[in-house]
Amino acid sequence: MPPLDAGWLIVLWLTALGGAIGSFLNVVVYRLPLGISLIDPPSHCPACKRRIPWYDNVPVFGWIVLRGRCRGCGGSISIRYPLVEALTAAMFGTLAAVEHFSQGANLPPRAVEVAEGFSMAGTSGLQLYCVYLFHLLLLCTLLCAALIECDRQRPPPRLFVPALAIGVAAPLFWPLLRPVAAWPGLPHYPAGVVDGLAGLAAGAALGGAVWWVRRIGRKKPADASSDASRNPAGLFLCLICVGLYLGWQAALAIALATAAVHCATWPLRRVRPGLRVPPGLWLLIITFAWILAWSRLVSPWEAC
Repeated sequence: MPPLDAGWLIVLWLTALGGAIGSFLNVVVYRLPLGISLIDPPSHCPACKRRIPWYDNVPVFGWIVLRGRCRGCGGSISIRYPLVEALTAAMFGTLAAVEHFSQGANLPPRAVEVAEGFSMAGTSGLQLYCVYLFHLLLLCTLLCAALIECDRQRPPPRLFVPALAIGVAAPLFWPLLRPVAAWPGLPHYPAGVVDGLAGLAAGAALGGAVWWVRRIGRKKPADASSDASRNPAGLFLCLICVGLYLGWQAALAIALATAAVHCATWPLRRVRPGLRVPPGLWLLIITFAWILAWSRLVSPWEAC
């Protein structure tokens, strides 16, 4: 492990990187549902269409310096842009600090094959950084889906294509990206296939259950177009991603916790009808909390 100072420099660098990624996620959330290219045109003022120079596009600080106004026309720039950048930066930095300084102690150890059978091995070195990036791709995908739902739009299926492709392919070559095996005791490469299939099946089953429950609870067809959260295709794909990245066990626990929290907010939504938190946002928060405390959450069950 590098010296503490060097470790904090890594965390700070990853936090800054998260802010830059958050700036790109703002573009994804706005343009992808509209079918607009993510690259062309470059970032510009929504009012006067003036291209935003790089020094005004620094995550969070650019908005603060400009006081939320366009340098050219003085038009207002939504505060959500720096908030998403700050949230993504915090997500990158927090996960880096937890996994880096604990050497992956937040993750449950996975049984690996050795000469005389199987033993429990922790996460370290290059593998730890790969797991970190693996989890960040999942979290960024869930964040985009949640923000699109907050805008009362449906997350387009192509939003999930990168996460699904990497979630399927990467663990086939490195099964240890998933700390918990679907079927303990399998050899190295077959385990990657079985873990992926089990995660996909669990995510699809949970997403299908949500789809069915919300469909029979819909009062009239017009509801589907009036509120994107009533059409759970996005949540269905989110749950598939969670199962694919974290395994069927985590997907089941996270889905149940998300459903419980979402149902618990129903009385509050009746008192204040304008207050609407999409289930995708709860799914993101609970998934992030699960990753940070994964080992502590599953250790009582392992002791039984």
